[in-house]
Amino acid sequence: MLLGVAALGAGTAALLRLDRLPFAICAFKAFTGLPCPTCGSTRAAAHLARLDLAGALAQNPLATAAAGALVAWGVLDLLLMLRGRALWLEVSPAVARALRLGAVAAIVANWAYLIAAGR
Repeated sequence: MLLGVAALGAGTAALLRLDRLPFAICAFKAFTGLPCPTCGSTRAAAHLARLDLAGALAQNPLATAAAGALVAWGVLDLLLMLRGRALWLEVSPAVARALRLGAVAAIVANWAYLIAAGR
């Protein structure tokens, strides 16, 4: 279901050409002058809907990677559903902690990229 919603959102962003707006709709950026950690995600989704991976990565690398992971998870889950199964991820507390730290590091690195790129 999430895969369908993501595809619908990316398709809508591409169809409405939201990646071509001459302005950004971001309250955080309006108040601080800095991009928020998710700035460029809509533009990245529109690029992905047009199969422009390089353009999507340039807009927001982390959102693009997350979309790729979502698509991979969704496709695998659909394939498993045919066998009456579902994808399930279970990790130890130590791995969960490492994943959380990695996620925070990825968000900070992505935000630094967005600031450096002038998004």
